Amino acid sequence: MTYRLGIMQPYFFPYAQQFRHIGQCDHWIIFDTPKFSRKSWVSRNRILNRDTEWGYVAVPVVKGASNDAICEAEILQNDWRNELKDKLRVYEKAAPFFDETMGLIEVCLNEPTRTIADLNTAIIQETCQHLGIETELHRLSELDIRLPETAGPGEWACLISKEVGANIYSNAPGGRDLFDPTYYSENGVELEFYEPIPLEYSTPGFVPVEGLSVIDPLMWMGRIALGEWRRSTVTL
Repeated sequence: MTYRLGIMQPYFFPYAQQFRHIGQCDHWIIFDTPKFSRKSWVSRNRILNRDTEWGYVAVPVVKGASNDAICEAEILQNDWRNELKDKLRVYEKAAPFFDETMGLIEVCLNEPTRTIADLNTAIIQETCQHLGIETELHRLSELDIRLPETAGPGEWACLISKEVGANIYSNAPGGRDLFDPTYYSENGVELEFYEPIPLEYSTPGFVPVEGLSVIDPLMWMGRIALGEWRRSTVTL
C-alpha cells in the first residue's frame, strides 16, 4: 500500500500547481518550523496588474519576525486585509469568477489568526476545500515528531516521512540536486518529484503571466474548471 507525503512551507495564496500537488498526496505537512524570511512567498504573492503586468499582494509581519520560526512570526495587526481586497478589485469588472473567489478570500481572511503560519494554513485548508481536495493536512509544529537538531537540506523530508510512516515522498519540481535517491531508498522511502502540467486560461484586458497566486486562475476559471484541471493526469 502506498502512502505519499508532501511537505512545503506555508505560502501566502500559493500558485495553483501546489494545490494540484497536494491533491496527489495522501498527507501534506505544512513545514512551518524553519526561520521566517521576508524575501519569500510566505508573506507575499503576485496577481495581475494592468500597468506593470503583475504586482505583489502581501501580509505585513511584525518587526523582528525574521528572528522567529514561521510558526511564531506574528502578523502586524493593521488594515492590511482591506488593502488586499482593494488591490484585488483589479479583477472586478473583468474576471467572471470575481465574486466567487472573493467569497473564498473573505473566509480565509476572517479566520482567527495571530501568526503568518496560522493565516497561510487557513488559506491552504480553505482553498483545498474549495477545490475538492481531501488530502490530510498537518502543521509540523503541531505534530509530535522527534527530529534531530541538524540534518542535510535533502534529509529532512526523509526523516519526516519515516516518522509519519510514508513510503513515498513527493517533492516540488525544483531542488533535485539536494536529494540523494539512494539515501531515501536505504531508509525505505521512494523519492519522486511532482510533474507540473500546463495551466492556460484567458485573461481579457491583461497580459497573461505564468505562476501567479492561485487567486488569478480562480478569478478567471472558477473553482469547478480549476478543480477539473488539478485532477488531470495528462497534459491539457
